[in-house]
Amino acid sequence: MMHSGIQFSYDDIAFAPASTAHGTYYDGEQDEVENLDEYQEGGHHPVHIHDRLGTQRYRVIHKLGHGAYGTVWLCRDHQLHRYVAVKVMTADVSLDRVPEMSILKRLDQTNPGARHIALPLDSFAVYGPNGTHQCIVFPLLGQCVSPVLWQRLEHPGLVLRNLCHQAVLALNCLHESGVGHGDFRPSNILLKVSGLDGLSEDELLSQIGYPEPGNVVAHHGGPLPPFSPRYLVPAADMSRLDSKYLREEVCLIRLGQLYLESAPPPDLGTPENYLPPERLVDDQKDRVGLSCDIWALGCTLFEIRLQTPLFHMLYGPDEVLDEMVSFFGKLPEPWWSRWEQHGDYRDEEGNTLRRRVDVDGEPYGIDSVLRGDKSSMRTVDGVLRVVKTMEVPRDEVAALKALLLGICAYAPEDRLCTGDILRAEWFKRCSWS
Repeated sequence: MMHSGIQFSYDDIAFAPASTAHGTYYDGEQDEVENLDEYQEGGHHPVHIHDRLGTQRYRVIHKLGHGAYGTVWLCRDHQLHRYVAVKVMTADVSLDRVPEMSILKRLDQTNPGARHIALPLDSFAVYGPNGTHQCIVFPLLGQCVSPVLWQRLEHPGLVLRNLCHQAVLALNCLHESGVGHGDFRPSNILLKVSGLDGLSEDELLSQIGYPEPGNVVAHHGGPLPPFSPRYLVPAADMSRLDSKYLREEVCLIRLGQLYLESAPPPDLGTPENYLPPERLVDDQKDRVGLSCDIWALGCTLFEIRLQTPLFHMLYGPDEVLDEMVSFFGKLPEPWWSRWEQHGDYRDEEGNTLRRRVDVDGEPYGIDSVLRGDKSSMRTVDGVLRVVKTMEVPRDEVAALKALLLGICAYAPEDRLCTGDILRAEWFKRCSWS
């Protein structure tokens, strides 16, 4: 950054903020906010704290998150005197392209899982410098179900298993209506809240943190273009919310990837460590279906119950595939041959080529990780990883392992459906805690 006269520092050049195509930059941590380049015609709507949305009904208090298709804001509904989450879509998303409004109409509202899906409360449009933006109002929710939730629970084992059951109910409601979720994972499963509506805005913000805007600056000191926000806001931390406001009940969010089973999308937005093997190694990348949700559900149930991911990914999808083999055995053909890098991880029998450190003589695998009563350690290219999970009762381990093996079957057609999962032995037992 230039200083007075011609004096400057090479360090300033190295760390100068990246400029957008419109000559503006964000004066803050870029990884905490949306990309400023997305504020343009057809893109994000500039929203600021204390703005009023929806014919002045919703007052913006804080930001909750952002994604490729919009931003989400914590608002006060001054008509019904409650706190809500308002999703402001990018202007290039028309109402008929909003799955939350179109596909969700197909759901059976009497299905027990419907109460665990974040259904819209209201919708409206706003008009701004970047176009017309569809807005959807959702209930305000709390933190996600992993990875530190168990530390706030008096009886974590019992509660976490109940939350798993509710997550299956939510997915079952979608699947029985012929709808796929497309991005099923713990970060999209949040706890419901209660008792917040009676708090003042200041009382609520004292819980989750006050907005800390970072200015948007025009290079050379000029005025900001009309399509740009004056500042960007990092998201509130809902995990700071006092436990007394959290309910032991989950709600499935991130419904923008919903699709009809009869018309699946060509690809999924799911992170690779929640994708099934056919999405990682199959040449035919059009194999999207409800079975992809089922595999992601298996990963999610493991992560909720043990509060750690089933598959860790440091370097990419090859490591995910390697861990799949550790847990579920060698990939069947033709996937084994199509996994081009398998020779870097495994011999042709599927045995590991990587140096491992096994604790107490227990090989690293699904049994040792599920029990959680010891740490399973392994080194990969000199990186030592300790996989430590919650301790799980041994009789519960057997039932959970049997369920995971049925959910995470390699062949998509062999995976359990949500109805079968709900009837699993793991959910029938109430004595485990």
